[in-house]
Amino acid sequence: MAAIFAARCNVYVSTFCLLAAYAVIGYVKCEAQLTGISPVGKSDGKSSIEDGVVSIPADTLVSLRFYGVGFSRDTRIAFTTTAGNFKAKCEADRTKPISFKKDNLKECKGEAEVNLPATSDEQAYYVCLQFSNGSEWLHQGGSTDTLLQIKITRKSSGLPLWLQIVFIVFLMILSGLFSGLNLGLMALDKTELKIVKNCGNPSEQEYAKSIEPLRRHGNYLLCTLLLGNVLVNTSFTVLLDGIIGDGIAAVLGSTAGIVIFGEIIPQSICSRHGLAVGAHTRFITWFFMVVTFPVSFPISRILDWILGAEIGTVYNKKQLQEMLKVTAEFNDLEGDEMNIISGVLNYKSKTVEEVMTKLEDCYLLDLSSILDFRTIAHIMQSGHSRIPVYDGERHNIVGLLLVKDLAFIDTDDCTPLRTVIKFYNHQVQRVFNDNHLDEMLEEFKKGHSHLAVVQRVNNEGSGDPFYEAIGIVTLEDILEEIIQSEIVDETDIYCKYSMLINRGFWGKIILIVRSFIRHSSSGCEDI
Repeated sequence: MAAIFAARCNVYVSTFCLLAAYAVIGYVKCEAQLTGISPVGKSDGKSSIEDGVVSIPADTLVSLRFYGVGFSRDTRIAFTTTAGNFKAKCEADRTKPISFKKDNLKECKGEAEVNLPATSDEQAYYVCLQFSNGSEWLHQGGSTDTLLQIKITRKSSGLPLWLQIVFIVFLMILSGLFSGLNLGLMALDKTELKIVKNCGNPSEQEYAKSIEPLRRHGNYLLCTLLLGNVLVNTSFTVLLDGIIGDGIAAVLGSTAGIVIFGEIIPQSICSRHGLAVGAHTRFITWFFMVVTFPVSFPISRILDWILGAEIGTVYNKKQLQEMLKVTAEFNDLEGDEMNIISGVLNYKSKTVEEVMTKLEDCYLLDLSSILDFRTIAHIMQSGHSRIPVYDGERHNIVGLLLVKDLAFIDTDDCTPLRTVIKFYNHQVQRVFNDNHLDEMLEEFKKGHSHLAVVQRVNNEGSGDPFYEAIGIVTLEDILEEIIQSEIVDETDIYCKYSMLINRGFWGKIILIVRSFIRHSSSGCEDI
């Protein structure tokens, strides 16, 4: 019995030892561990080993070989910038996990494609491993072992620092030039450029003459300036990022530099001196138009086809008049000049009825009148050289008497007015009340007469409609409307005095007071 019991104990002990050994071996096998990192092959110069540390360029996909134990198809790799002890938990500040390549994977080594971003303070990356899905991420150490670290190197432009700074300053100058010329040249359209060329001061005329060939290619010039501005701004940001090394700082620095030195300062200068700047830099502009021709010219042709030819700023009458009013305090036009310009712009829109003298205010003669001394004296006192003649009613004007027709009339003969009218037979020019002043002016320019009877169709009452004279319009009325002022001659003064006398006692008093003031101012003692 004792022998049997001892044999059984030996079996139990052997079994326990085998199970323990198997557990230990399985535990050791499951605990994957990293022992080293190296580039794969020559890596085309992308990665290298410097002082025992693997160095790879930032934001570049490179192949690395990882050495260790316990690697499998389920093992995954991640990277962190936080240093830690071996087998420490690696949960925070971890990159996106990657897996080993299926081919060439062995328990002691594996290869993977790695792409790591640059760090702000040039920290090294450390490796974290996960044996299988769902298991913990374990830090592989490396804080004191450089073989387990990965160093990130920034992409270099290959230029020395001083040359990069020179390029940055040059690009900033070009950015300001393109931005300023875009405002200074494109804001001045072809029409305004022609005005400056013909009416500006000598320096402005010279500048406009040199710029006109450039400005003639409007969309081509616009595409060149915009393309050049975008190109230099982008290059400026890239070079600044290579010097600073931090993407956010490079973006903020380039934004501040472009806004201040590439937009605000040049546009504020070119908004006032765009002609001078454009004229002195025209050869630079021509150069960039030639350089960007393969891109700028086709785009400009498409814009020309879609938008049509550039006409320039064109003002209608109301806009031109309003522009003169708005700029009245800045231009050198005087008040009467402004009135004349305003009258010329508006007179075509007015009708003869608006400027005519109403028939009740006109001096007319009855066809049945006798040309005796009294009648001729009244005609001379009226001061008019042309007098309309009516038959029966004042609105029925049948003839026109010229004062020069009375040169051979003897007042003692008492010649009937009808005889003189019939003898000379001056045609009465008639116009309708809705005729515009420009049409009336053209008729007066033909020389037939400088006086016309304004008539309208009277369809009131039950009878047939008929033409009714309502007033008289003369060339002087149209000229007064154009110059926006009254043309006063000796006849007008006489008419004013006659109106005062006809007002009675108070009119005569006003006339005496005016005469006294006029004679006192001229040094006369007698009224």
